[in-house]
Amino acid sequence: MTVSIRFYIFADDGLQRISQRVMEGLVHGSDAMPQFAGTKQKVANVIVDLEEGKPARITRADGSFLHFDAAGKVHESLINSGFEAMDTFDALERSKRIKSKVVALSPKLNREKWERDNRWTLSKQDLDLISDDIWKRNRAATPTVQQAKGVAPKPPPVTFEAKEAIREIQTHICGIDSKMEFLTEPALKGFAFEARRLAKDDLDNAVWLGIAEAADRRREILARYRTGSGVWYASIDVIRWDASRRTGRTDSFVHERCNSKKKAEEAARRLLAENAKYFSAESSVEARVVCDLEWADAASGDDDE
Repeated sequence: MTVSIRFYIFADDGLQRISQRVMEGLVHGSDAMPQFAGTKQKVANVIVDLEEGKPARITRADGSFLHFDAAGKVHESLINSGFEAMDTFDALERSKRIKSKVVALSPKLNREKWERDNRWTLSKQDLDLISDDIWKRNRAATPTVQQAKGVAPKPPPVTFEAKEAIREIQTHICGIDSKMEFLTEPALKGFAFEARRLAKDDLDNAVWLGIAEAADRRREILARYRTGSGVWYASIDVIRWDASRRTGRTDSFVHERCNSKKKAEEAARRLLAENAKYFSAESSVEARVVCDLEWADAASGDDDE
């Protein structure tokens, strides 16, 4: 049996749907909802069983809060909430294992506070509104459910032929990157010059021009590491591994922007110490220091503000 995940936001002006694309963009920091800037909104994650492609029943509906910042983003608040969730859960579990006549109430109270700040329970009326939308039941007393909008543009559809072409091209791009990875700064300078010459001889071939720009970027990254100048980022990942430790999922991510490599290294050591409490047999805490040219790749779409 297949399932479908639906997202809804209970806004002041009525129930609104959130598409999978917009929700993923909000979670990863690549999309925003300025209309909710500076507010705390109730959201429902609904799992629906499908039979022959049609909704059959709601199997689960969880309520949570999204805390929108001044720009209408929720990424930072989700990170903070994730850290607090692990912190309060671990503290509560540790308190349960301590055998003592005096029971510490703080772990339980802190966990309950986190639950109140981040979770809510859907009422029958809430579920009825969602059910009416899923099964397209038109009731006179029920307002029309609107589609919540983000600001990120909707990508065009990618055809099968396009996907196959991209897949094949990716193998060649990986080869180009690997060739440049081991070149020195002087070698990259000559490499970029030759790539531009080839582009000019081929009617300003865009592919060769792109390769030249990639070489320039790689050379600048090496220069940043050599001099330590420019903008740098210190980041910490908390990675939760599966039982085999072959695959992991980044549960939390925190970073700090710095004005030099040295300051970023100092920040990374401090952040690593602050977040070492999240280390366990199932979770690793990893620190990274990268320059701003590498930041987009290292952050995997995380906002740098």
